[in-house]
Amino acid sequence: MKLLQLAAAAVLAAALVPAVDRQADAADTVYPPLRADVNGDYNINIQDMVLLSKYLLGSGTLSAEQASRADFDGDGTVDTFDLIGLRSSYVYNCTNTPLGTWVGEGFSGTRYFWFDESGEGTLVRNDRETATAFRLAKSGCNMSFSISGGAPAAASIAWLDSEHFYLSWGGSPELFTYRSSVRFDKGPFLKGEYVSDAGKSYSLSCFSGTCDSEPISIMPMGTRAQFVYSDGTIRSGDFSRMDKYHFTMRWDDGTTENFTRREITVVDGITYVNGILIANKTYPLPSTYAPGGLTAEFNTAFAKMQSAAKADGLNISICSGYRSYSYQAQLYNGYVARDGKAKADTYSARPGHSEHQTGLAADINYAGDWFNSTPEAKWLAANSWKYGFIIRYPAGKESITGYKYESWHVRYLGEELAGLVYNSGLTLEEYLCIDSKYTY
Repeated sequence: MKLLQLAAAAVLAAALVPAVDRQADAADTVYPPLRADVNGDYNINIQDMVLLSKYLLGSGTLSAEQASRADFDGDGTVDTFDLIGLRSSYVYNCTNTPLGTWVGEGFSGTRYFWFDESGEGTLVRNDRETATAFRLAKSGCNMSFSISGGAPAAASIAWLDSEHFYLSWGGSPELFTYRSSVRFDKGPFLKGEYVSDAGKSYSLSCFSGTCDSEPISIMPMGTRAQFVYSDGTIRSGDFSRMDKYHFTMRWDDGTTENFTRREITVVDGITYVNGILIANKTYPLPSTYAPGGLTAEFNTAFAKMQSAAKADGLNISICSGYRSYSYQAQLYNGYVARDGKAKADTYSARPGHSEHQTGLAADINYAGDWFNSTPEAKWLAANSWKYGFIIRYPAGKESITGYKYESWHVRYLGEELAGLVYNSGLTLEEYLCIDSKYTY
């Protein structure tokens, strides 16, 4: 229920917002016109009644703009019926209070308000995650807000229709549009660049963002969320998060859309996805990228993993670690000469595309298929994530990673991310929603 009282709904129906007629304030911001607001202050009060009454009695005049706003019923003539409509609108404004979640657009940008039947409410700006509580008291058209932790504020309300109203803050208008009967919550606040399995790209920042470069707004509602698209489409559904990089919307129409955070940046020719250095068939490293060896983080984590394996009665060691661009070129060209380019591409990276060049990857014990069935390979598959590593090229994912199953090849991601990837059951490409395909 959006209003406390709807007795005057039939009268207000005549004042639906026209699609083209607009009313501008002093800052040249355009707003839907407010019928019966004769003096144009985004408020319907005694002053408007006096102006219209004097005009009808022949003791006053109206400008063309004032006459347009005074024509409440929109019949092109300013007459007594418009005065009746003005008075009805005034009564409606005095006796109806908004309820639910509303979006305000005005001098303060975009703000979200929750109005409760008890007079309690909250507000938040679209670019912030912190909500501010308020207490609302209404007398006639006047609304007084007691702001938690701030100075009180006063505004007057004027309804356009049952889903739109103005609050005039000392003459500065804020246009409100009804959004939901569900209270907006502290989450989910979605930030970052996302792609979805519906083929869409999103850039999200709390309550607003873009979808395929078109504006979009998001209403967080705890375990639910509502997306409003630029074409007017509104989709609501249940929100669930797999981890900090993935969430799912189960829309009310029965469909599901899966979202993956994917922020791709390139620094000095090096590609990072969500801050993770990537080297695969799609994203090469420059020939000049040369850490010179395995990173300190890799070595520290590997020493811990090696000790854990030893405690379980197994020995693991690095048989191939860092490789420079030029050394990878020698290896790859040798494999091409022996097996042909097509086959070599299934097990060896072209120069610049090898993870070994990152200093964050290594082959364990023996880089060959016989290692797949060893106890060490099984131990790595089950435990390497605990120390920050993943099996980079798992079985059955050749078409995704671009390489055959390599039980011996581990990539260091850090303990948190490695755990997330491991528990997802996805390859790194799937987890980040990226490709691994040569384009040459």
